[in-house]
Amino acid sequence: MSQAHFLTQGSTMQVGEWLLNIDRQSINDGDIERELDPLLFKLLSYFIENDGRIISRKELVENIWQQSFVDDNAINRAISELRKALKSTKQPGQSIKTHYRKGYSLFLPLCSPPKESKIQPQNLKTNITPEALPAQPLTKSLQRKYSSWLFIVALILITAALWLYSEPAKTTSTSSSSKPYLMLKGETISWHKGLYANLLLPPDKSKLAYTLKNVEQKIFSDLYVMDLKNRKEYLIDSGYVAALGWSDDGEKLFYYKCSDSDYSSCIHLQASHLKSGEIKKEPMQDHSIEVREVTQYNEIGDIAVFRRNKYRGITHLNALYAYDKSTGEELRITTPNIAGTGDYFLTSISNPNRIIFERHNLGQSEIYIANLDGSSLQRLATNSHKVWAATFSKKSNSLIWYNRFDSKIDSYSLDSMQLEKAVEAPIDAANYVYPLSKKSLLISTDLHDYDVGILDLKTATTNYIASADRHEQDALALKNEKIYFSTRYGQKLKHWLKTNNQYFNITDKLGTEKKIIAANSTSTQLLSYSNKQLEVLNAKDYSVIKKWKIPHQINLAAIKNNKVAIIYTNADSQNNELMLLNTENNNRVVSDIDTPISLAWFDDARLIVNAKHKQFLILNSLTNTYSMLTTPDSITNIKPSLITMASNDTTLFLATEQEVYNVALNTMQDPKSVFKLKPYNYISNIKVNNDKLAVSFLSTSNLNSIKLYTENAPKY
Repeated sequence: MSQAHFLTQGSTMQVGEWLLNIDRQSINDGDIERELDPLLFKLLSYFIENDGRIISRKELVENIWQQSFVDDNAINRAISELRKALKSTKQPGQSIKTHYRKGYSLFLPLCSPPKESKIQPQNLKTNITPEALPAQPLTKSLQRKYSSWLFIVALILITAALWLYSEPAKTTSTSSSSKPYLMLKGETISWHKGLYANLLLPPDKSKLAYTLKNVEQKIFSDLYVMDLKNRKEYLIDSGYVAALGWSDDGEKLFYYKCSDSDYSSCIHLQASHLKSGEIKKEPMQDHSIEVREVTQYNEIGDIAVFRRNKYRGITHLNALYAYDKSTGEELRITTPNIAGTGDYFLTSISNPNRIIFERHNLGQSEIYIANLDGSSLQRLATNSHKVWAATFSKKSNSLIWYNRFDSKIDSYSLDSMQLEKAVEAPIDAANYVYPLSKKSLLISTDLHDYDVGILDLKTATTNYIASADRHEQDALALKNEKIYFSTRYGQKLKHWLKTNNQYFNITDKLGTEKKIIAANSTSTQLLSYSNKQLEVLNAKDYSVIKKWKIPHQINLAAIKNNKVAIIYTNADSQNNELMLLNTENNNRVVSDIDTPISLAWFDDARLIVNAKHKQFLILNSLTNTYSMLTTPDSITNIKPSLITMASNDTTLFLATEQEVYNVALNTMQDPKSVFKLKPYNYISNIKVNNDKLAVSFLSTSNLNSIKLYTENAPKY
């Protein structure tokens, strides 16, 4: 088996309109920069080194995969993804040519770029075009060249459209002082004694699919479809089932059904003839999609768009893929940030066919529109919280979603390519919210609740501070048996102290914007964050001791003596970064650790950092240097499921979604489980102070219902 020889470090190569940077393993064309996956980089490098000849599939297997056998689907997928990566408005034509029964060859010209033509990464734009281009099939038509005169005309039309809509956009600015208000009246349209979840609407909004779990009678779910015109419910299936998506005409519902609760054996099914008395259920068309890895599946004509996890080998990172049922070609169409959980399909629109999806980053989410092959990507909006559901209005040619934290209906006009004025529309706390129009909302009422468990590390006893009218979160165990926690109502916070089974509202001292994110070991200082400002507060009177302006979203913080460490999402790159601060000076030190996710103090000077690496890291806060931390397999095996960490002077606490482990810092051996949640409860945060571990968690098992909200009396 031969060994491929790739391009040397420090060199660049002009590949068509793309500049290939060997060190960064990236390409850019002056407008776009794309980082190539290791496999795609190796594949492109091999094509470059063998330019001018046809490379067989066998040769690719031996030199790229370096195996004796590779499945044909894997080769097809890699070639398709490389073609997609090499496609842009500047490079629209064919890049990798297929030679029937022979192999592939590079179809782009090569040359060494002059020094002055090198493009600096900081000048690159993140959006491909200001307006989505018509979608193309995932077949040979994707490879047709655009003529130069058509491209010039398109640029002129786009420029004219942007100019024409620049003035009207001013009149619909969301900064206007007069906010529209919509009074909605709620009507319960489905109520069974159980848990409604997994709500899905087809693009035409004629039906609603949902699962219902009867918590008293059975552990599995019923899958229903409701005809929204006559409100009739149809039972589709029962068992370990969940809806995956719809066909674009709303005539087929796709779902999966598993043989047991661990979802180890599942099949994909489709239901049709939903309005008849004889619902037709059959297996979905057989293709290469791995069932266990797919959590969404929608069909738009002959193209299936689905969501698959384990992108880049990360368990909870999801990307969207397209599958052409007529040709069997599969193509990854989105490239999510590693600092987040990836991309989530929202809806599709037609004429031309395009998809709308949401990118779930740490600290914020983004809504995008793109063609079915992932091209012409356009970011439409950025939100502080996830949307999870959106619909398209043909009447107004706009995308609509509900901001549950600001209690307002947001919309984006695809005519003006502008956000429209938000409309305030208070409703009940909701799990899913689908706008049927700009004046009607379909919701499932909230099945979530937040609670806090306080584990006494000396006595190994746990107390919960749940109350019926509060949603407790972000708790801290302070001195003198005081427990701090906050509750959230929309974007506003309320702050509480619990002592001797009494609750004291301290919101007037902290305000509704500040979020308390940490406390020092003596509980004399609190760390707060709001409006891009980080503050150290006196725990007695809440006066400000020290403050910093942080122009990014802070995700996690830890304070030790005079040192503060924070993990934040960089507003420009959208990547996680780690910063070190000192309460006694204005020094700021940014670590170059790649994608830190969580941290905890190891001692007075060093931090344990959980990053995307296979091992934990030790960061010296004095020298800003780090090294790998050697841990036994029992700790390393926890890392892929780890969501956060905390520590006191002797112990490191590792939290997964449902369990907390402790490890002695002096040995870093033998993790032991100290806190475990019941099913359908999920840990969101942990803090350890004063020999008490505060565990904030989310419960998802409250009984709920489906409501339809319609306009009652609008006021302006």
